[in-house]
Amino acid sequence: MCSSCSVEEETVYRINISRFYSPSQVTIDSTQVFRNNRNNTLNVEVRYQAKTFNTVYDSIKWEFPGGIPNNVSDVTETSVIYNKYGTYDAKMILLKYDTLNYGNIRLLVDTIPITENLDIKYKEINWATYDKNSIWETLGSHLTYTSINSVYENYNPIAIKTNFTGFENNRLRLKFDYKVVLNNPLANSTYTNGQKKLELKIDDFTKFTVSRVENDKYYSGYIDISNKDAFELKFEVYPSLISSDWNIVNNNNNIPMYSFIGPNQEDFLIGYNNLIETSSVTIELNDLSFGSNDMKNLKLSDTTKIELPEGESKIMINMDDGLPTSFQIYNKNSRETGTSLNNNEYFYTLFIKNLIIEIL
Repeated sequence: MCSSCSVEEETVYRINISRFYSPSQVTIDSTQVFRNNRNNTLNVEVRYQAKTFNTVYDSIKWEFPGGIPNNVSDVTETSVIYNKYGTYDAKMILLKYDTLNYGNIRLLVDTIPITENLDIKYKEINWATYDKNSIWETLGSHLTYTSINSVYENYNPIAIKTNFTGFENNRLRLKFDYKVVLNNPLANSTYTNGQKKLELKIDDFTKFTVSRVENDKYYSGYIDISNKDAFELKFEVYPSLISSDWNIVNNNNNIPMYSFIGPNQEDFLIGYNNLIETSSVTIELNDLSFGSNDMKNLKLSDTTKIELPEGESKIMINMDDGLPTSFQIYNKNSRETGTSLNNNEYFYTLFIKNLIIEIL
């Protein structure tokens, strides 16, 4: 016993911590925030507010992992700055002190987390800034498309690309919506052909491919990317048809033919015609001339000419090791085939929108 000490100085206080439950809530002005900074350097301000519903408490604390500041005390609302893409949680801590029992302090704690985490994601709004080797077009701020409605010299894809940096080797998920619209689809098919139309590449490695899909229907695609601080994103679109040296020869008039390679390396020549009358033709390359005596199979130097109908039509020729072997004619006026230059399954328009990158 200390004779010189006062009674108060002799008292030893014991602190007991226990939970109490209040009907309090944390509100946040937005749970999803989108930015378009490709270098992951942000300045996102988010506001938090306490809803305590008449709860009795003595002090309040906030914790914001990854935010600036990362903790705050004695305020019922505050703003926090986030400088990186990602998912962030937060919580509010209410403290209440009970000192009615002599020598004991009872600390009551209620921890209230936010009901939904804050997600800060990348969303593309500036397609026009991408590097490109062809004409891509933008409709509005969230939609880009290219019309593959031309005959190209080769199968080199039409590319659009950009670079992202500062993602600190996090695991990422890249999502986007896309659709393929045939310019004039066949009446008896709701799907596009199996030709490869789109590839998405990360650092020139193919991660996603689009070929046969339902016509004029949006699909959602996504890929996951791991251990990348910086990467190049590229969309590549493949032409419908490419030029060839083959011609349809009609009385010394040459009609060009185009090459098409299918998904399983099927090799075709395609020629479009709009004749004023039924005509007899041959398929020619330099000094090579092919005809057909059965209107089905082609033979070199066959003098029997192929008969093409009046009006719009399309001839499709099967190729074997660079030489034509057989053919089929599609006549616009035929109920069975119904295919022509302006009604075919090759030319299409590709739409891409809602490109989003999030940290998982």
